[in-house]
Amino acid sequence: MYVQKTLDLERIRHVEGHGLALLQDLSSRGARGIFPVRGDCMEGAGIPDGGFVAVDFRRWPAPPRYRSKGGDGSFGVCLCWATFPGREHPELMVKEYLGVWGTRHQVGTRFDLRKGEHSMNCGMGAEQIFGAVFAAWDTHGKLLWERDPGSFPDFLSSASTIKGGNCGAPIGFRLKGGAPS
Repeated sequence: MYVQKTLDLERIRHVEGHGLALLQDLSSRGARGIFPVRGDCMEGAGIPDGGFVAVDFRRWPAPPRYRSKGGDGSFGVCLCWATFPGREHPELMVKEYLGVWGTRHQVGTRFDLRKGEHSMNCGMGAEQIFGAVFAAWDTHGKLLWERDPGSFPDFLSSASTIKGGNCGAPIGFRLKGGAPS
């Protein structure tokens, strides 16, 4: 066991400060922290809206291990600074780590698609990855799952892990009665 099975919600200490500066400070100290989660975008990964996650700032999420490529289907979850599609500014988010595309780390949502409230997940570029999420609690502080923090990589690779190029060259066509595209 790496964390307590039940969080004492009355004793959780709120850290003064906010935003990127606080996270960079925690990250530089190699600390661990517990963060509240808002939103249902990670319920498919067992992280409920209103729950809590534990983050290790010394460990990093591993790229997904796809079954189609011989992996076990597991994926890493991270605390990151990213801009959700359609928003103007980055925010602190808990997201599934998708890997590196070109030179940029990619993260994404993990909705519980079985509920029918969302039809798909979405991905986005992360400006910064702060650490790996290694445990989650529900809204009442009951432990839902945990992983050994030592099972996560101790470095964040910048090598491209996402391969693009699944579209061919554009094909010109003429709309009926219109100009060529």
